[in-house]
Amino acid sequence: MFTTAIVSALICTGSLTQTQEKRPLPPTRGTAAAALSPLKADPAFIDFGFLPPNTPGVGTVILTNTSDKPVKIELVQPSCKCTTTTDLNGKEIPPGGTETLQVTLEGAPSMGMRRSSVKVMVEGGSRPLDIAIKGEVSLPVRIVPPYVNAVGGKNLTGRVVVESIDKKPFKILGTHGGTLTVQGLDGAAAEPRASYLVAYDLTALAGALPTHLYLETDAVGAAVVDLRVRSETIDRSTTIDLLDKRAVLGAMKAGVPSEATFTTRNARYAVNKATSTSSDIAVEFVRADRSKDGGLTIEVKVTPREGFTGFLQAPITLWAGEVSQQAEVIASVRSN
Repeated sequence: MFTTAIVSALICTGSLTQTQEKRPLPPTRGTAAAALSPLKADPAFIDFGFLPPNTPGVGTVILTNTSDKPVKIELVQPSCKCTTTTDLNGKEIPPGGTETLQVTLEGAPSMGMRRSSVKVMVEGGSRPLDIAIKGEVSLPVRIVPPYVNAVGGKNLTGRVVVESIDKKPFKILGTHGGTLTVQGLDGAAAEPRASYLVAYDLTALAGALPTHLYLETDAVGAAVVDLRVRSETIDRSTTIDLLDKRAVLGAMKAGVPSEATFTTRNARYAVNKATSTSSDIAVEFVRADRSKDGGLTIEVKVTPREGFTGFLQAPITLWAGEVSQQAEVIASVRSN
């Protein structure tokens, strides 16, 4: 579930010798050299910090016209669909005046760093104002790095850090999906920590790698955290275009239902039923509503059977008439 992105900045440096000529920079937007934008952004960079899954980051930027002439905003352009802004196209800002720009980084289910930017262009050919945006989707406990890159059979062994983002101590209650070893523990009675070093070994699973490795913790809001596994051997195909074949439900109690949510990229298939071959859960289709992105948001009620405790990884089949799609629910079922 955790997925922290690693971004490398490439810094190009160089020097001229006596035999080299200085070459002019290429023109920008039809001018010999683009002037800096007359707009100033405050803040110039938005960092939303840690964001819970599926929770958007919303921020405000004050744009100030630092020139002695009125400035008209020609275009406000986010770098990707994950970012939306208020519509300021055509707005004129007087000298010394300001305009408020609201920026929203859409929520995401997958853990990891999200980066975006917003360009604000004004009439007159000046260089666009670029506002960088970032936020990390995370549960209260995260795994660093958030994935194992096992493409080509590489990195089948290694270590990751499992840590609380607020530095509060917690316990790792169990590990699942492969050979994972919590290093430096003296047994179940060991004192809680804010950080653990966990070794993994996928050698025995090289022919059929799991999509994720799982850890159960006693941290509030992070009953189940996962380590994604990247590999060309993993089948990610989906009949009804599911964005994620898993629904991670966190902590549950036997006999008490929770709703699992699945999302499709489009509404081509009208999902109207859910079943399971597992005797550990009962499932009930609740609804399938059209999402704002044109897909479907599918809700399924999941109830662990009475008497079941422990790690739950159970299959679910979603049905659209005769068309079906296999998915699964993940949870930590506890007695208290």
